[in-house]
Amino acid sequence: MTTDAPVYVLIHPDGQAEWGDTIATAEEQLGPHGIGRAVLTNGSRLRIAMSDCALLLTEEYAPNPYAAAALAHVAGFPPERAPETRGPVILFGWDPNNEWDSTRPLADDERAVIAEGLTAAGCTTA
Repeated sequence: MTTDAPVYVLIHPDGQAEWGDTIATAEEQLGPHGIGRAVLTNGSRLRIAMSDCALLLTEEYAPNPYAAAALAHVAGFPPERAPETRGPVILFGWDPNNEWDSTRPLADDERAVIAEGLTAAGCTTA
């Protein structure tokens, strides 16, 4: 894990957030039911990943209001409009031309707005 050139932040349901540079490390935290990915907003170079079954297996995946609030802040809309998130959630820099893992280092401005979002959501960073 690094803070020099992170490619992702992983937000746990308890509000703990961790920056890292190897997406596979974060994906291991999502659980055994596959990984669902989506862009944060239309045209965004940021993507979200969480367990593909988190919204269905509600007894296995705890609500993650911290991720919902942080993602809403980064996307520029009010937290009450955030979609439901459950279990650990990854926000990462997306590079569609990276055939290996589709990630890229987060830009300084992206890291700054993500850090603001984590603070606004009440997250603590490891």
